[in-house]
Amino acid sequence: MIRIVVLYPQSEGNWFNMDYYKKSHIPLAKKILTPFGLEKVELDAGIAGLNGPAPYFAIAYLTFKTIEQFQKGMEAGGKVLMDDMPNYTKDVIIQISETVNI
Repeated sequence: MIRIVVLYPQSEGNWFNMDYYKKSHIPLAKKILTPFGLEKVELDAGIAGLNGPAPYFAIAYLTFKTIEQFQKGMEAGGKVLMDDMPNYTKDVIIQISETVNI
């Protein structure tokens, strides 16, 4: 399994509109990526860190069987998804990971 981890850092000058993200961006991502194999979307909404504020406003997890599915989905609709970003935040970090069961 491949997990796309999308991190929205709580850094200086960054902001995050959770309402827009949940009601508009995630449905858009599902619409675009599901035909390419998106299996699941999960969302962590940051509430606190160990010794202060949460380091991330939010962390989204998108699950695919293969990296090729994700790549094809992004080729088809990645520009639309990235163009939507200014509606809910300014800064994002994306990591592609292989899910390893231990």
